[in-house]
Amino acid sequence: MKPKIYRPLAAFLLIFLVFTVACSSRPFLKVQYQLPSSTASLEGRSVAIEFSDKRIDKMFLAPDAKKSLKDFDRTFSLIVLNADGSGNLLGVFELFPLLSEVFTRRLKNEGLEVTKAANEEDPILEVEINEFTLDLAKGKWIVKMNYTSHLIKDAKVRSSQKIDGTAERLKVAGKSDAEKILGELLTDMVNRLDVQRLFQQAGL
Repeated sequence: MKPKIYRPLAAFLLIFLVFTVACSSRPFLKVQYQLPSSTASLEGRSVAIEFSDKRIDKMFLAPDAKKSLKDFDRTFSLIVLNADGSGNLLGVFELFPLLSEVFTRRLKNEGLEVTKAANEEDPILEVEINEFTLDLAKGKWIVKMNYTSHLIKDAKVRSSQKIDGTAERLKVAGKSDAEKILGELLTDMVNRLDVQRLFQQAGL
């Protein structure tokens, strides 16, 4: 009778092991971005968005984080969560396409139409990424991000904002802790961008 009692447990453990191995071998990092409440305060206006890489160190993973995340292939799966908690899996992106998608969603949340290419009529939101790293030190995941945004019109910088931040989280469950703190910091950093103020200071 004992084999019958333990057989379901053995099957459960086997499934759990397979699932754990499959998850741990994912080459990408999962990122959840939480949109703030929609304001539509800039509805009817358009803006183009551009990115420039001003990072001194072009590697997203610091050496110790890279050792821990050996399977990471420099891609991220992106889930965008709405203010009501609903969400959509948008796909897998490399770093700058990921940032472009997140910032685009943020701008649209303000009511802006985001154009793919700059033209003479629309201002340009230029986002300079100065730092974006994931590190592992003393048993903690550490994420740092620093960027400067410029609102440009007629080839002139009309207004600017600089935003930087750091977040830490104990490494308890490995990759999942890194993904959680990454999503939390990215959400905070992007949502701290005061889009309305940029337009007001620019007189647009």
